[in-house]
Amino acid sequence: MAQQAWNGQTGGTTRMQRALVWWIRHLGLGAGYAITHIWHIWYILTRPESRNGAYRYHRRRGRNKLQAALDVYRSFYQMGVMLIDRFAVYGGYQFDIIAENQERYYDKMNSPEGFVLMFSHIGNSEMAAYTMATPNKRMHILAFGGESNVVMEQRNKVLEKNNIGIISVNPDDMSHIFEIGEVLQRGEVLAVAGDRRWGDKTIECEVLGDKAPLPAGVFQLCAAMQCPVILPFVFKEPNNRYHIYTEELHVNTFLPRAKRAADLAQQFANRITEQLQNHPYDWFNFFDFWNEKD
Repeated sequence: MAQQAWNGQTGGTTRMQRALVWWIRHLGLGAGYAITHIWHIWYILTRPESRNGAYRYHRRRGRNKLQAALDVYRSFYQMGVMLIDRFAVYGGYQFDIIAENQERYYDKMNSPEGFVLMFSHIGNSEMAAYTMATPNKRMHILAFGGESNVVMEQRNKVLEKNNIGIISVNPDDMSHIFEIGEVLQRGEVLAVAGDRRWGDKTIECEVLGDKAPLPAGVFQLCAAMQCPVILPFVFKEPNNRYHIYTEELHVNTFLPRAKRAADLAQQFANRITEQLQNHPYDWFNFFDFWNEKD
């Protein structure tokens, strides 16, 4: 049975999303968080697949049924805060950013070779793209093509100001494959999620103690191109401050290409497992990530 994956869209109607941008811009971030207290309850009640995916994740963490149910509430509220912060950036709000262990990242940004910035849906990964871009090397985000016009319009405004473009993925059109190759050959940055997939090819890796399918294409690309892979993790702290950590995966060029891809995928899985142990409520893969229904 194929996994039911995330559909790539931010929730809410176009009118609601435009209203949210206006609300935060004119009434402030606190007003946006007030909306979250209502929104995330509605989301829990109306999205059973997402609710059940979050519940299974917390049960996997070793929580009992009552604890897991309460943790679902906390996780959805945390996701709501991250979405409010995203729309706040669209409206011009600037957060305080603390960067840690960024030396390797900026060495790569100042080098002539291209590399992959591999995100995960832990914490506020979109915030990393806005704050880690530099004028001397263009970044390209590989993004699902099904987002609403409001999100794409607001996102593009912020991205272009930060020297970032978007490569849209459409399962019916493989043109993005050629764009990806050209980006890396030009010595630029490809930003891509390592924990969300839209195709059928996967690599099984151990995440939180059990096998989970990760997207094969992302890791096969890195293995074939033998390009550096940097992982950013972005977590919110008190007083509207964000903390960014970066790590680098080791590309084992002595392994055959298929094993090299599998090795990269497991390294990535190990890193997200470590982060989830420290930030359990920042996991936003609210679907059947481990294929438990099978």
